Amino acid sequence: MKDYLNYDGLAVMAHRGGSLEAPENTIESFKYALEIGSDIIETDIQLSSDGIPYIFHDDDLKRIPGIEKNFNELLASEIDELNIFDDYKIPTLEETLKQFPNTKFQIDFKTDEVVDPAIEIINKLPNIKKNLCVASFSSQRLQKIRSKLSDVTYSMGPHEVLKLLLKSFGVYRGEISGDCLQIPIYRYGIKIVTRRFVDFCKRENIKISVWTINSIEEMDYLIDLDVDGIITDKPRALINLLASKNT
Repeated sequence: MKDYLNYDGLAVMAHRGGSLEAPENTIESFKYALEIGSDIIETDIQLSSDGIPYIFHDDDLKRIPGIEKNFNELLASEIDELNIFDDYKIPTLEETLKQFPNTKFQIDFKTDEVVDPAIEIINKLPNIKKNLCVASFSSQRLQKIRSKLSDVTYSMGPHEVLKLLLKSFGVYRGEISGDCLQIPIYRYGIKIVTRRFVDFCKRENIKISVWTINSIEEMDYLIDLDVDGIITDKPRALINLLASKNT
């Protein structure tokens, strides 16, 4: 088992550092998430116009910080001048990994363009590879990353998730690439995170995490199903719920 996946119990996975409890995707939110006891930080990377990977979710800057431009239109020097959430900075991937060398990160590669520059940075910091899980909503992008970056954990892409669901019903018997699984409770209006499917993943030795869970009712449901991780914008709420169940 890869180091990233080497844990017992339920992993509290702070989505963007816990975006409903702290300024999302900032050094400060990552510090907050770790201080309260989160196990894994989920985050995203985008690329500046001059090829620097940054910790940022959206393709554009309309929501944060309120600028009518795409992220990839700005130079790194311009991004460094931006203030988000009043007085916070957008961190680079490199400074983030260097500041948290022992932290487990799940990193969503948001564009094809960010792949090579991000891999170059990760390869300069080989000791952090054991703590990284690579994710993407593009199966093709994941395949490209996998061909260039070894020794990290890979989340299954959409095509692999579908294969696994079909395999759970005995419909698919082929190979499935990917080390772990992150899925929502519902997909296309159908509940896919069921006790039957979670039990299947356990038998297949595939860790299953569920996103993005912010209601206590859904947290409670998933804890009862014994999933391996919950990705949430409210890590403190999840930690408090887990503590209440253990008393």
